[in-house]
Amino acid sequence: MFSRVGRTLVTVVAIAVGLFVLADVFVSQWASDLFGLALAINGIAYLMVSWAAIIAAFALFLGFFNVVTVHVHKIQAQKPEAIYSAVLLVALLITVIVGLLSGPDSAGSRFIFSYILQPLEATFFALLALFLASAAFRAFRIRNLETFFLVLFAVIVLLGQVPLGIYLWSEFPVIKEWILNVPTLAGVRGILLGVALGTIATGLRVLFGADRPYTD
Repeated sequence: MFSRVGRTLVTVVAIAVGLFVLADVFVSQWASDLFGLALAINGIAYLMVSWAAIIAAFALFLGFFNVVTVHVHKIQAQKPEAIYSAVLLVALLITVIVGLLSGPDSAGSRFIFSYILQPLEATFFALLALFLASAAFRAFRIRNLETFFLVLFAVIVLLGQVPLGIYLWSEFPVIKEWILNVPTLAGVRGILLGVALGTIATGLRVLFGADRPYTD
């Protein structure tokens, strides 16, 4: 009983907040002088967005404590990966202490960012490049006509990007630009249109209560 009432209340609140925030976008464009309607909706929407920012901040703290709790339990259970949990907790503690004591723009924070975080990011991107190269090698196996054109266009684009392609044939950069600006751009626009329509459909389903991810 109480669970059903709670879910209904959460759904009503979510729909009302979504409609107010959505109305702020549209109503303010044509009802700016209609008895102060646009100003009232804008104020309510701004208040709700502010509440959402506060809730997101609390969620960040909850996520922080959840990470600490999970890895402390791993260390206490002496699991095989406990050493990684210990390293993570020590690094987290040092970063928080340095940030709280000296601020995000201090020499200590810049040292952590420049000599620890950036090298780690560079390592991850280097590994990502290897994975992409491996995936490209598997994808570029010519099995049919479609994969043949995929490999052909990929080779032309690669040759148009590097100086070697210019020395081989001066038209490679021109063909590369046409491939990127005509068929590739058309495909990207089609994908973006599909993403936009899917986002609108998902938003409408949430607004009308058909999907309720906030009750899961």
